[in-house]
Amino acid sequence: MSNSTNRELVKFICYVFLAYLLDKSVKAVPGDYVDFILCRSCGHEILHPSAIIQVPSKVAHRQRNDTIAGRNGTLIQLFKNPDGAFFEVISATEANLTEVSKPSDLMTWFPGYHWTICVCPMCMKHVGWKYHATSPERKPQSFFGIILNNILQQSEAESIIHIPKAYTS
Repeated sequence: MSNSTNRELVKFICYVFLAYLLDKSVKAVPGDYVDFILCRSCGHEILHPSAIIQVPSKVAHRQRNDTIAGRNGTLIQLFKNPDGAFFEVISATEANLTEVSKPSDLMTWFPGYHWTICVCPMCMKHVGWKYHATSPERKPQSFFGIILNNILQQSEAESIIHIPKAYTS
């Protein structure tokens, strides 16, 4: 390689390393980091952890609490659809999803709510459902049921993505 090419390569490696260090230092500032919930298929931001709520259902096969994106006591409910498929679901007030079906109350997991199928707006992967109250007295008026297996915490994604060794040595 020529000296010019070597200098460009060294410069590139330095930029990558500097970006890596800056990224690490930004995340080290306490209180500034938000562990967003991402689409497991494409990494698109689906929801902010502050949108997670508890909407218990008597139809759930099982309920448990866990920590999701730094939110202690997140209610995770296990549901079974008519085809026999099981889904672990969390609830949220807001989500960056696209509704792709007409409302239905058929076999609803949340009595008093109609549901619509929701997909990631980037990759169109089925991520959950939006529930709409059937009466104005019901609270919340709407919420999202998010399939736990179809999402990923941002911190989890970042822990598996790293700078290749070729750029760090």
